[in-house]
Amino acid sequence: MLRLDRIDSVLRSRWVATGFKDRALERKLVALNTTAIDWLREVIALHGWPGRGLVGSAAADAASRLIQHADCSLAFQQRCLRLLKEAAARGDVPLRHVAYLTDVLRMRTGRKQLFGTKFRKEKGRLVPYPIERESEVDERRKQMELEPLRAYARRLQRTYLLSPTRQR
Repeated sequence: MLRLDRIDSVLRSRWVATGFKDRALERKLVALNTTAIDWLREVIALHGWPGRGLVGSAAADAASRLIQHADCSLAFQQRCLRLLKEAAARGDVPLRHVAYLTDVLRMRTGRKQLFGTKFRKEKGRLVPYPIERESEVDERRKQMELEPLRAYARRLQRTYLLSPTRQR
């Protein structure tokens, strides 16, 4: 899982840098994602959600990122959210994992996100996709142990919108 996560991170960063236009990178991400989702399905069938107790913190974080970025069935993502909520309730995964996947699922079903975890590029900047009751987002983020939206947005800007000389 950790190896798949590292490869995904590199490919995804490059793909973001191209403005999501490099189809070859996109195909590589899809192939990697398919392999990783197959692994995750098998792990869940055998052991339940791969939380800290089963795979350690780093791999638990990687599994969470995987399901957030997955191009898989909505039903499987919804099942994973239920499992993540259970794992978070027993302290086996951080609450933020629940927040991220919740936003993914809300957006996939045509609703506004709750936690402001998903952004898009607009006029050269990253901006959050629409947020339900945006004036309350920082309180919801705090409950999920997430930093304030403004701080998160600044961090995303620094990470993904670097100058060309810094991207090397």
